[in-house]
Amino acid sequence: MSEIKANGNLHGHELTGIEVLNPGDWFGKTWLIEIGGSYTPLFLIVEANSMSDAIDELADNEKYGHLIVVEDEYLGDYPEDDRHYGPSGQVLDLDHLMIHGQEGAEIPFQCRYHSNGLPAEGVLPTDFEHVDAD
Repeated sequence: MSEIKANGNLHGHELTGIEVLNPGDWFGKTWLIEIGGSYTPLFLIVEANSMSDAIDELADNEKYGHLIVVEDEYLGDYPEDDRHYGPSGQVLDLDHLMIHGQEGAEIPFQCRYHSNGLPAEGVLPTDFEHVDAD
């Protein structure tokens, strides 16, 4: 199957083609991560048990983790008392990060997964592992 993308709605704005970092890894509990700091934010869907776990998944992600992990040469700009740490002990910069989703919901951020091999209307993240997409 090709890469999984998601479509969803954020405050009345349709979001399409959002990359899903770990589809099927956490029973469809999806969170929308928004990384700002520029004119156009980057949106990503992450499956995780909680907002905190979604940040951990992002921090350890090979492709996107660098967006929130502080490089060693800049650690001096982050006082020890104000640091946020990732799952691998890395220092995180969360100043331009927002997470959208409702704690305690089966699907914290409502979206549908799309890919070649999935139905044209997509599937709910909670149904993803049950779809025969081959």
